[in-house]
Amino acid sequence: MLKVIEIRNIKGIDLKRFELDIHPNKPSILVAPNGFGKSSLATAFNSMNNNRIMLNEDDYYKEDPLNEPKISIEYLRADGTSSQLEATNSSNTISSEIDYFVINNQTKPKGNASTFGGFANAKATLVIEDVVLIDRIPANTSFSYSFRNIQTQFGQNSKVLPNLKAQLTNLKLIEGLSQLYSSLEKANRVRIQEKINTIIEDINNQNGTETALIDWITANRLSDLKQIDHLKEIGNFISQLDIGYNSETKSYLAAIQLIWLYNQDAGNFKNACIYRNYLLDKERFDSTLTTFNSTWKNIRSSETGGKLIVRFPKAIQISNGQRDILTFISMLFKAKRKLRKPTNILIIDEVFDYLDDANLIAAQYYITTFIKEFDSSGRKIYPLILTHLNPNYFKNFAFSNQKVYYLDKSIIQVNNNIVRLLRKREDPTIKDDVAKYLLHYNNENINKRAEFRTLGIPELWGEGENFNIFLQTEVRNYLDGRVYCPFSVCGALRVKIEEIAFNKLQSAESKTTFLETKKTRNKLEKVEDMGFISPESHYLLGIIYNEGMHWKENHDNVSPVASKLENLTIKKLIQDIFI
Repeated sequence: MLKVIEIRNIKGIDLKRFELDIHPNKPSILVAPNGFGKSSLATAFNSMNNNRIMLNEDDYYKEDPLNEPKISIEYLRADGTSSQLEATNSSNTISSEIDYFVINNQTKPKGNASTFGGFANAKATLVIEDVVLIDRIPANTSFSYSFRNIQTQFGQNSKVLPNLKAQLTNLKLIEGLSQLYSSLEKANRVRIQEKINTIIEDINNQNGTETALIDWITANRLSDLKQIDHLKEIGNFISQLDIGYNSETKSYLAAIQLIWLYNQDAGNFKNACIYRNYLLDKERFDSTLTTFNSTWKNIRSSETGGKLIVRFPKAIQISNGQRDILTFISMLFKAKRKLRKPTNILIIDEVFDYLDDANLIAAQYYITTFIKEFDSSGRKIYPLILTHLNPNYFKNFAFSNQKVYYLDKSIIQVNNNIVRLLRKREDPTIKDDVAKYLLHYNNENINKRAEFRTLGIPELWGEGENFNIFLQTEVRNYLDGRVYCPFSVCGALRVKIEEIAFNKLQSAESKTTFLETKKTRNKLEKVEDMGFISPESHYLLGIIYNEGMHWKENHDNVSPVASKLENLTIKKLIQDIFI
């Protein structure tokens, strides 16, 4: 579990401590408003190398190198012990236990200057930075496989052996063998080789054609081969592949050859596997990129200067949506190769905020696949998706097991009596009156003190005037920077906006029509039909006052409302209404 991330003196953060309690191998949506410091958190992780934090000068807090940066992480290891790790500008213990990678926007401004007639002419354009998928392409190493030598080693009935020359070009076979180095090595131990050699000797004592000998091995010795430790892991793996063998026996005879080949020169074997795994990764990447490349440009990887690179066209030549999904897939591929440790952190910095619906689904699919690969290999991945959007936006595109965390822990204090009122607002004894007189503006008063007392709600609130006084007090707390109840502010905001609209009306008939109209937006539109225009902000703030007037059980009701109220622009709009 990733419990705490603390950042000091990096970009816009002087000191922030995020207490998260994030479980591994699940998508985690980290929400905070613009200007909070999400990109600073991403910059912090992006600035770490294996030895220390290396910041650009303008990424120090207040651009002052004297403000020494620090990143601290607290997490629970697989054995249940707690680990405290940190990185500074002179050390890094985080990298000893955790790999980390940041995916962010690859579009950057680039200036071009030209001179004409003695005058300089500067132009700025947007460019999509190259994505270096692999920093160093592995050497093209061949397997030192000689079928003739293998036949000599096997003996007189070596005609039963399949020639592996063609199979050793099968990239899926090599990918699987790369996970079986331990079995290949252990299968060469004396005791195991003695068992294998006994069976080979028995095979060599038989007579017949190749087909007859294969049938004899299948009937008499295959079950013995399948009982030999480590040989059976390799043989079973080969049997599962469709690589041209028509019998399980041939898969085991191939496995014996691979054991000999590996132990003849393990270093060469591994290097040959590394190169073919690189070819397979490149093939998969280019195939995926082609699938999502709807541009007229041929965007694919290329080998340049010993590196595998994706070069994108000019930003103006492809749409923002095409750019975002193609760069995201490229960076995710790069992350897969960088995150190698048992515990890994992947930070996705607001990339999701700008994807259209179809590309958002595609991105989520690849993240889900990414997580499954880590989970199936027994490793931990913490995908931290940074966003400024309301998490409700993601509901239509939700991961099956995502969890939302709010980074902005504001000075909120939910009033339990307000929560009780919202929970009880549908009670038949108060339902109509609460909606009409308390949670919407009404120039008349009510007395529901007895009903409120019965329901455990403050009795005084049963009179609308008393409830409104309470709401106004919470608004002043909010605007003056004191501890406040976000639901009370939402209630006061709705009532005030409706009161402003109501007071524009002249006739008693118009006012009655207004009070009988349900929902704030409908009320404002009714006033507009009568010739009075409400400010646009009164409509826009509906996302605040409507969300805060309902309580959903087993749901984080507070953070979505509070995160909006803490936005400086929202606060200014609300302040203008209460002047």
